[in-house]
Amino acid sequence: MAQSHGLGIRSTQPDAQKVDEAERKVGAVLQDLEEEGDMEVKDIDLDEVVDTDAQDRPVVKKAVDIQAQQRPERKGWAS
Repeated sequence: MAQSHGLGIRSTQPDAQKVDEAERKVGAVLQDLEEEGDMEVKDIDLDEVVDTDAQDRPVVKKAVDIQAQQRPERKGWAS
């Protein structure tokens, strides 16, 4: 099993295999974002937000906030 690079809370997870798989999937999405957008992900937060369902009743949903910045231009060695 792969080591977690998180906050060390793995021991409290009810299903470590599912958590590991979710971490791999999120990591792949962030890597694609960085490569395709030529940017660096600086921070990622998970929030709970209140939305409304089809019957206009309030529901709590998960929302992800990703902070990214453009990568600086890389210049070759000076000649």
